[in-house]
Amino acid sequence: PRSTLFPYTTLSDLEPCAQHDYLSMMLFKSLFTHFLAILSHRAICAEACTIIAVGRDASASGFPMVGHSDDGGGPSSDIRLNRVPRRRWPEGSLRPLYHWQGGYPRVVSSDLSPEYAPARDGETETVPIGHIAQVAETWAYWDLDYGAQNEWGLSIGESTSSAKTAGWPVGEPYGHNHVGIEDLSKIALERCQTARCAIKTMGAIAEEQGFYGADAGTPENPDYGDSAEALVIADAEPGEVWVFNVMTGRNNASAIWAAQRVPSNHVVAVNNVFTIRHLDLDDHENFLYSRGVTTLAEDMGWWTPSDTSPNMFDFFGAYGYGVDYQDRRAWRIYNLLSPNQGAKLDPNFNNCDPKAKPAYPVSVLAPQRSVTLEMVMDAYRDHYEG
Repeated sequence: PRSTLFPYTTLSDLEPCAQHDYLSMMLFKSLFTHFLAILSHRAICAEACTIIAVGRDASASGFPMVGHSDDGGGPSSDIRLNRVPRRRWPEGSLRPLYHWQGGYPRVVSSDLSPEYAPARDGETETVPIGHIAQVAETWAYWDLDYGAQNEWGLSIGESTSSAKTAGWPVGEPYGHNHVGIEDLSKIALERCQTARCAIKTMGAIAEEQGFYGADAGTPENPDYGDSAEALVIADAEPGEVWVFNVMTGRNNASAIWAAQRVPSNHVVAVNNVFTIRHLDLDDHENFLYSRGVTTLAEDMGWWTPSDTSPNMFDFFGAYGYGVDYQDRRAWRIYNLLSPNQGAKLDPNFNNCDPKAKPAYPVSVLAPQRSVTLEMVMDAYRDHYEG
């Protein structure tokens, strides 16, 4: 039967996915249905996109959950939930990269999807700012401003973050970079079935093409408070949840990024700030990162290897740029979804200060199968009542 949430989706659309992948997708779509309602009544504050994620063993459904509230700020947002179909591509095809816009339409591109084709008189195809080699086949997925979920159940939530670097796209003054988080998240869904694949794919493209932040201000007045990005990526199989932090690299070029796997019995809150504090450079099962991830931090004096733990890198401590509106959201989410662990966190602690110690953890333990979809939605609706 057709989904009551999205009438253009049928079970056959998801083949060859397994039935449990489909059920996982229904959970995710339920979240995004509510988020679209949130979007239409969002506050003026532009810096309030929040990710909530739940590991498979903490989730009442037995599947990971990823939520994302997209607070677009003062200007109107393009809130369409578009379906990008599965496609096969001729050998030698190129995948265009775009400078995605904040309002409607966010992009006009018949290459991406019929839903992105020119829809009104006067609309013209968006001119790409770069290209990468296309793969032979790309998966179907849902997207908003950012990629949301593909036919395999690979799911992504986004939260703009702060960093000590800023970068701009080609075509703008001092712009050298070709890819933002919009294209990175969508390309990951086009090409990957797992979170690990998505992270490696996004990281490689960001390093090669150069990453820019959509809200990085101008070269004359850089907005370091919004110059970077954080994602949470979850997959249906093997059911992993990862946190991904990315920023522009040295000299407004390339990218520096890190990713950390979240324990399956944990919940995650990401609220416009990097959260990776203990990047174990020797543990490639639970951490992934860019080439020379520590080099810029060492050269700038932002981080010095410890004599006792030389391969443990504080990514946020080195590269984070603290702002003062994030702390309470994470504290409240953890108190709602894991009260015993949340009670251990100080609500007055300035967790947004990269130098503050001890920092909030990247995730917290939650009781087995304890977190329901309704609890996650209640956390998004919460205004610190009580």
